[in-house]
Amino acid sequence: MSRPNPLASALECHFGKLSMSYRKYKSQVSPICPVAIKLNQVEVNAPEHSHWGIASCEGCEDKFAIGPNRIYGSRKTDVDCAKDLEATLADDHGNGRAHANSLEIPD
Repeated sequence: MSRPNPLASALECHFGKLSMSYRKYKSQVSPICPVAIKLNQVEVNAPEHSHWGIASCEGCEDKFAIGPNRIYGSRKTDVDCAKDLEATLADDHGNGRAHANSLEIPD
């Protein structure tokens, strides 16, 4: 018997694919650009976005699910968005800021 993948469940929950009654998000983001949503938080989700993959902060190892808007897509590739996110996360550490739960990745 196969076991469910907990990471896949977390990603689906953050990007709105699953409706889990015990997790209610306080807000939703729906920009037309790609977004990065911090995993293991219940503040915000992005139900109108698809999932490309996971990017990790090199400084603190926080993990973020990144993905484009389902309707508008993105002019950038998933790799380009991950690089932009990593630069933003490094800048957060360099300036003593905590990472936001959601970040827009300009297209």
